[in-house]
Amino acid sequence: MTPFEAYKLYMAVKMHFTQPSYDFFKYNGKTNANQESYNRRRDKYQFQKLAKHRDPVNFLVANFISSDTSKWVGDLFSEQSEQHFTDWLARSESISYRFAQELSSIEEDFLSYFKCKDGQHPMLLTLYKQGKVSIETLTILNQLLSFFPIWDKRITDTVIWPSIRTKCIKYQPFLKYDKKKLKSLVKQVLEINRSEA
Repeated sequence: MTPFEAYKLYMAVKMHFTQPSYDFFKYNGKTNANQESYNRRRDKYQFQKLAKHRDPVNFLVANFISSDTSKWVGDLFSEQSEQHFTDWLARSESISYRFAQELSSIEEDFLSYFKCKDGQHPMLLTLYKQGKVSIETLTILNQLLSFFPIWDKRITDTVIWPSIRTKCIKYQPFLKYDKKKLKSLVKQVLEINRSEA
């Protein structure tokens, strides 16, 4: 990968996570970034570093989904940014295991974790904010159960929830997991809850 290609990749991933209308996959990572705009940048050396990274796409994704979303390429080359990538890698490599672990911690009275009372954040969202449920679990659960539209109607917060929602929706197409296996786990939890009701 050349530094210019790294620049185009950075712009595409950044736009994906920060602009509602841009979709990295729909546009196949293409943007109107050009050689001229790249040449005008004073931080070109940062893109040389990105071009040499072992996994530039996932490195960028890991940092854009981190709690302190990086907006400037210079923020990406710090110990913290590399730690975001390392943490993301660990979560991705054990996604089914982690999903099962996090699901087991909320399986008792499972449906109550999704309920929104008086416009407040549901317990599942609170657990995510506390770091007890990962962004992967929250995103996968929504992909399997489609509860975000209900939360949109019931949560009165107009700052924190919309930001988390957007991050999950934008992250979803980058997530790779065994959908059939995780759907089966959720189904088991729902059946256990139904039989105990």
